[in-house]
Amino acid sequence: MPIIYRTAGAWGAGKGSNLTPTEVDENFHDLDERVDALETDPPSPVEISNITQAGNTITVHMSDGSTFGPFTLPRPVQRPTETLNVSASTLTPTDAQTMFYFRCSHAVGCAVTIPNNSAEPFLVDAEIHFRQTGAGPITFAGAAGVTLNVPDGFLAETAVQGAVVTAKKVATNEWDLFGLLAEDVT
Repeated sequence: MPIIYRTAGAWGAGKGSNLTPTEVDENFHDLDERVDALETDPPSPVEISNITQAGNTITVHMSDGSTFGPFTLPRPVQRPTETLNVSASTLTPTDAQTMFYFRCSHAVGCAVTIPNNSAEPFLVDAEIHFRQTGAGPITFAGAAGVTLNVPDGFLAETAVQGAVVTAKKVATNEWDLFGLLAEDVT
């Protein structure tokens, strides 16, 4: 039995006059039956069927086929995860070395090449740290297609023995260099 309304609204035209006592009782009875049906046989909830992850995002899949997401997962700020001593004169870090701390000790320096994303897909916000422990500077260059951003007035190399420089990935093939960089005196 449909509910009887007095006035017009989203439910339709309405009766246009006061309800009789019988109509009021029928409305209450109708609503009571609907609530009783929900209490007796509640509908099955839409539940999570699974959650998938792609990189640093997750998508929630529901039992009715709907999805929520993808949601970007927060990443903790990390400290260097491993210290590696590098005695070679060249170094090309890999994405498995994200957050590594390289101590470069070659006497004439070390040429670091930051690889293209297609070769080493570091996540954006990845950081790699370098310390010049030898007499020669650490020089930084980007592989083909890679941009290294250096502050105006500075070079893409360490300034002195003991200098520490960080390379931070800021876009697909773009890295910022910061730390104790050599001044450009030309």
